[in-house]
Amino acid sequence: MAIDNVNPGRPAAAGKSAGAYRHGLSRPSSYKIGYSLGKWLPRGVLFVLADLLADVTHRTNAEPARNLRANLRSAFPRWTEREVEDISKRIFRNFARNLVDYGRFDTITDESLDRLLPSVQDLHFLEESFAKGRGVILVTGHIGNWELGALFFARHGFRINVVTIPEGRERIDSIRGAYRMRQDIRTIVVDGSPFSSLEIVAALRRGEIVAMLVDRWEGSDGVPAKFLGADRRFPRGPFVLSRATGAPILPAFIVRDGSIYRGVVDPPFFMDGPEDEPGARRVSASLERMIRACPEQWYNFAPR
Repeated sequence: MAIDNVNPGRPAAAGKSAGAYRHGLSRPSSYKIGYSLGKWLPRGVLFVLADLLADVTHRTNAEPARNLRANLRSAFPRWTEREVEDISKRIFRNFARNLVDYGRFDTITDESLDRLLPSVQDLHFLEESFAKGRGVILVTGHIGNWELGALFFARHGFRINVVTIPEGRERIDSIRGAYRMRQDIRTIVVDGSPFSSLEIVAALRRGEIVAMLVDRWEGSDGVPAKFLGADRRFPRGPFVLSRATGAPILPAFIVRDGSIYRGVVDPPFFMDGPEDEPGARRVSASLERMIRACPEQWYNFAPR
């Protein structure tokens, strides 16, 4: 389920801070290594290597690690420093393991995908929404493995469009774009052009899924809502789109569960009234519930 902080129709400055807090695992070389090794080495061996790399990155990337610990302390104020340190280390490891699986997705068979992601809780919410033909605005956060979600839905017959802002590194953008294209996942880049908004609306009117990450909004016109005990803002785009097209907003997540993954789909909702705050509260509640259930998979390396 992929993407970054997006407000369709607005300039893409919302993602301006993302690159400043990128850690050592989020480099083109890491993606290339994951792609290459994922084709030849067993997954268990790759996980051992990924854990070692993650531990080194956790120790040497001071600013992202410091931001991550601060975010955990704020969200979980009752945790001890030892608990914060343990979870922050596990977050780096899970991120590295995601890169391993990301590399394997390029050649994964449908049978292997079904073994890796054997169940999606309440998938009927998505199937029923999709069947109505108005499209679906699928929202998620930087938790779990959102790219696996896009692959799963594409392989199961859902037309899916991933809304993204430029990473700031052309190589990473290129790697992700090529991967998605091969898997029949369309990328809509929000770069300040008005045409991106038209593409999003057109996809919804074709009855397709438009997926976006909504938990790192940096714009000035976001919708306020409480999130993990703090006052935060969410992008206005999903709520405006729902109101304009009649498409439901549907929170969904793919999280690691031992050696496999599981999916969770929350009930859809519509923006019937003129105010965006009720929608932001619904999205915030879904994100917060999943983060509290799986804090070791919350990849928030930027300052709150």
